[in-house]
Amino acid sequence: MPRPPSSLRRTVRHWWFPAVAALLIAGLCAAGAVLYVNERGHREQGMQTGSEQTRDRLDVKVHLLHSDAATQSVTAWVDIDPKGSLRQPGERDMPTKDLTIETSSGERPVLHYPAHQPIRTETLAFHLQKGTISDYPFDRYITYVAFDPTADGKDVPVSVRVLDKDPFFVAHKDRLVAKELGTGLRLSIRRSRSNFLLAWFMMIVMWLMALAVLVGARLAAWYRRGMAWAALSWMAATLFALVALRKAAPGDPPIGSAFDYAAFFWANLIIAASVVYVVVVGFEAERAKLLKDRRPSTPRRG
Repeated sequence: MPRPPSSLRRTVRHWWFPAVAALLIAGLCAAGAVLYVNERGHREQGMQTGSEQTRDRLDVKVHLLHSDAATQSVTAWVDIDPKGSLRQPGERDMPTKDLTIETSSGERPVLHYPAHQPIRTETLAFHLQKGTISDYPFDRYITYVAFDPTADGKDVPVSVRVLDKDPFFVAHKDRLVAKELGTGLRLSIRRSRSNFLLAWFMMIVMWLMALAVLVGARLAAWYRRGMAWAALSWMAATLFALVALRKAAPGDPPIGSAFDYAAFFWANLIIAASVVYVVVVGFEAERAKLLKDRRPSTPRRG
């Protein structure tokens, strides 16, 4: 006779799955927290270049607010703060000289600030280059954020600090801007980590749902029980669910992007083919059953 499992063995068998599930969930939550803090720290730290130690200078702070891949532009707030002899005593944002600042913005290439007048916060649009939205979610762009100021016609040292505030994209310092563009940064802009992971998760879900429907279709046809209405309802619902999932993709990617060719098109094709396959096999099974029921029975010979 086999020995009955001990109480300890029964306890281990009963609790091993919940324990592993709890450890897995805790690990995933910890990894998510680390990734979030890492990306948040990068945004708060910002990117700096220019003459930070010079006394008489302009401090330019750029807040990247929204990157729009469809219009190939990034919108930013620009705060300009004169330092040293360029600032009127007792006033934070009032210059003592007429300021002219050439920028890398195609929308407003030149900014003018008269002496003894408050400097207002500007909204500038910088052009995104070397990227296309159809590469979503792998699309990457380059933009130049640069400034070349003069005070009463004379060159002025400038310090440029860029802060990333866009939740859908993240900017990284590429290299210093060429001298002819002024002082600033060449930025590499790509989808934020959260958006990138969510897009990958959606593609994986699409493939898993398509494969699940394919397996269900094969089983429904295997037993040849006629029209499997419950299975057909589930498959059709999955088809429309994937369409709704596609519309929820962050960043509103256009139809025909890499995201679609990697998962969406093929997942829908598999599901639609599975529905047709179940209907065809079910129709043949129902037809065979109907013909069998209508066939007259052969009388037995006595």
